[in-house]
Amino acid sequence: MLRDGRWVPVAPDPDSFFINVGDSLQVLTNGRFRSVNHRVVAPEAGQQSRLSVIYFGGPAASQRIAPLPELMKEGEQSMYRDFTWGEYIKAAYKTRLGDNRLGPFELHRCSSKAVQPTPPAHVAPVH
Repeated sequence: MLRDGRWVPVAPDPDSFFINVGDSLQVLTNGRFRSVNHRVVAPEAGQQSRLSVIYFGGPAASQRIAPLPELMKEGEQSMYRDFTWGEYIKAAYKTRLGDNRLGPFELHRCSSKAVQPTPPAHVAPVH
């Protein structure tokens, strides 16, 4: 999904393995890399099935996460307070996958936040 809320179709590629790097990288880069909102299109009747596997990985629960100082420009303010992976997981489990899981850790609201529109009928929501 683009920042303006429009969904972009991506053609399947049987020779590819996709990895969506999420919220941790967004925080570490102070928002330079954005977490990805994505949905899976269910195959139509008679089409080849697809396999989607979801796996969440992360550091130890006590590991602190914050924007990396070496990636910050001089005078740039952090968009996120530092937090532990355990705090993030606890907050994430209270949300749906489509929600902004970083909201509780944001220091400054960004005007460029993506709208959370309802996905088209042919798109399977992830919850």
